[in-house]
Amino acid sequence: MFKGFSRASLSPPRVAIIGAGIIGLSIAFELVFRRGTRVTLFDTRPCGRGASWAAAGMIAPAFEAAAEAGVHPRLFDLCLESADLWPEFSADIERLSGLPSGFEPAPALAVAMDAGEAAHLAAISDVLTTRGVAHRKLDAGELARLEPSLSGDVLGGLELETDTRVDNRRTVTALLAALQANPRASFVEGPAPLKARDGRIVLDGYDAVIVAAGWETATIKVDEAGSLRSLVNWDVALDDIDCFGGQMLSVAAVPGAPARVVRSGHVYLVPRGGQVVIGATMEPGRAIDTPEDEIIATLKAEGAKLCPALAQAPVTESWAGIRPGTPDHAPFIGPTAAPGLLVAAGHYRNGILLAPVTAKMIADRLMGEAVSELATAFTTGRDYAVAGT
Repeated sequence: MFKGFSRASLSPPRVAIIGAGIIGLSIAFELVFRRGTRVTLFDTRPCGRGASWAAAGMIAPAFEAAAEAGVHPRLFDLCLESADLWPEFSADIERLSGLPSGFEPAPALAVAMDAGEAAHLAAISDVLTTRGVAHRKLDAGELARLEPSLSGDVLGGLELETDTRVDNRRTVTALLAALQANPRASFVEGPAPLKARDGRIVLDGYDAVIVAAGWETATIKVDEAGSLRSLVNWDVALDDIDCFGGQMLSVAAVPGAPARVVRSGHVYLVPRGGQVVIGATMEPGRAIDTPEDEIIATLKAEGAKLCPALAQAPVTESWAGIRPGTPDHAPFIGPTAAPGLLVAAGHYRNGILLAPVTAKMIADRLMGEAVSELATAFTTGRDYAVAGT
């Protein structure tokens, strides 16, 4: 078990973070600026340009976890806790970077275009009501007044106060700027030379190692007695982190485009910087980095069903990314079976949302502070059967 370091230590621990997406960057931000720790981030790819850049930037605890079948039973709690952290997190990012964080607290709309979607929204509403989470049920007329861009085929929906948005590209850019300007943070472009020594995972010159490499966490290699072995050999649960490809596009925000986030089934519309992001596919087991014309055309047509003005909007960008997921769609956060190694990976569709709570939970463990009961529910040793899959 990882015991953590004491704040009373003569010098702060030096921490290696493998992976410089929004999870790795947020952990580094927490450690450097709030815990006074020295951090080095290792990544074989450009910082922040993986799933963190490809995301739409929705902070959506209610729509993603309140009534989703088969997910970890505490995922909604984790999402709500992180959503509560976002206002302070974004303010700190802006203060320390001098750049906009991209956070916008306007509530999202979830709408139904058919009976199946209406039933799903009713289930979300029931959970929110039971939990005392603020939201509003809206009929078609109320929705039309709130968001005139919507199709006349919309049956009704919800206004979700917990579900907001962030321009994730601005967030990543600001996190990078803040860290690059701080002497306690450094970056290495390349793999971290992990070694196995005396039954532990070590990285020479560092007191602790955190793996936050998204779907590639399970592919990381360790030098053990002169030969490379997978990190999975040290904690087989990491092999449960799988890739989920996703494709999406953005179009120009033409007259009649939506002013706020709108979700319906698997389709979402996210206003962002004079454009509207339309997403997204969910392709299990597919590591894709190039969008496919036919799929992009289908996504645009589905977006136009929700908001007819988008049918004539020119496409400004299309892209593909890879989400890291686990069997119960919840992340691994905390110690692994490998002594000296912590993990923060497998965030599925909620990496942007869960960044601040993940950073806090990892930092609490690292610094030997009290670990919440909620944090203990997301370690690699959990039972998926108990977790609801």
